[in-house]
Amino acid sequence: MTKTTARPWLADMLGLIVAFGLAVSPVSAHEGEKHPAPAAAATAPAVAAAPEDMPVTDMAWPSADDGGGMMMGQMDRAKPKTFKGRLIAWLGMWHPAIIHFPIALLLTVAFLECLAAVRRRPIHTASNKTLLAVAVAGAFVAAPLGWLNAGLPIPNDDLTLTIHRWLGTAMPFLLLALWFLKRPADQAAVRMSSRSYEALLAASVLLILVQSYLGAVVTHGAAHMKF
Repeated sequence: MTKTTARPWLADMLGLIVAFGLAVSPVSAHEGEKHPAPAAAATAPAVAAAPEDMPVTDMAWPSADDGGGMMMGQMDRAKPKTFKGRLIAWLGMWHPAIIHFPIALLLTVAFLECLAAVRRRPIHTASNKTLLAVAVAGAFVAAPLGWLNAGLPIPNDDLTLTIHRWLGTAMPFLLLALWFLKRPADQAAVRMSSRSYEALLAASVLLILVQSYLGAVVTHGAAHMKF
């Protein structure tokens, strides 16, 4: 009885040993041999390192078809290697920060003018000439920084960038005209603003809002305000 019951157990063990030996034998038989690389690896293109003197390509603005809507500072463009080039690029990066001051100040002036008109109290607009003076100074700083940031115009510039560039160039002079038309503080405190000043202020607010939207399209892409 013991002999007959041991035979199946021995047969199973022998089968496992033979199977293990067949599985290991190809590995041990070819151990130490060198085999050619697979065809896929052999035909894969090698990625060559970019040389340092590779020419710098033109920067694609996010508002273009292939821009993708990235931030201006995140776009893949080669850093200038000269001190002058790096200084110009660094100064240009200040444009988005500086331009917020003229925008906010002009909208504040417009709000105070509306408040004075609604309440019939000119005293609310007494400080507007000072606010406009600061806005003019900021605009005359922000506009050249925008040119440094965007570079000189090229034939294939996006239409949004072109409008933003030239409207931004005109805005400092528009704000300067507003400053000339606004009465000094002592007069503004007792007399309502002139019609010409109010009309130019309304046009300036409309244009600076359009300008702000175009600037956001240039830096963030056309769908940045999509709900």
